[in-house]
Amino acid sequence: MIRLRCLVLLAVVTCPAHAAAQGGDFVHRFEVTGGIGYFTGARLGDADATLRANATLQPFTLFTTETSIRGSLTGDLRVGMWLSRRVGVEGRLGYGRPDVATSVRADAEGAAPITVVERIDQFVIDAGVLFRLDEMRVGPLVPFAEGGAGYLRQVHEGLALIEEGHVYHLGGGVIQDLLTRTHGIVRAAGLRADARVYFLSGGVSLNDRITTHGSFSGGLFIRF
Repeated sequence: MIRLRCLVLLAVVTCPAHAAAQGGDFVHRFEVTGGIGYFTGARLGDADATLRANATLQPFTLFTTETSIRGSLTGDLRVGMWLSRRVGVEGRLGYGRPDVATSVRADAEGAAPITVVERIDQFVIDAGVLFRLDEMRVGPLVPFAEGGAGYLRQVHEGLALIEEGHVYHLGGGVIQDLLTRTHGIVRAAGLRADARVYFLSGGVSLNDRITTHGSFSGGLFIRF
């Protein structure tokens, strides 16, 4: 009888502790993610080169231009912390080398249209909040929603000019754990995929309007 009581007491003490360990995988866990992705392009605006003889005459159009920034591959590095099982915060550094293309057409002297292309270095540094959506889990895939804001820096070839601006993003993705454990330095590792909509204010632009871009990335995370 004494032995049976001891076994029951041991089960009562250890089972909740084991359940808490299983349910607390994401509490106060530092996470690093590296990956690659694609950042879509956008139109930056149109402009006309005009000539005005005097203030009373209609300006004469020499040629028109259309400028756009093309999509490019990007590299991502993210550092984050899960504050609870549902909520996390993270910072991201994204780097890409998109082309800025300017098409010159409708030349008044009949010259053939040409396109001038310049490659720039684009850095996006942002921070955001993540929300895990465990109720929408599909097998091993756990979806999440995210949003945040940050800083944009675009460097022209030869450091001739540096453009700065702000970025805002909304999006989401899925996480899949490939490895989890309750002890050791590395507590978990797995795969992550993100899809975001970015709104860029400032930077390379002809009319200071906000441009909209899509961002798609995938990578490997390690949680400590």
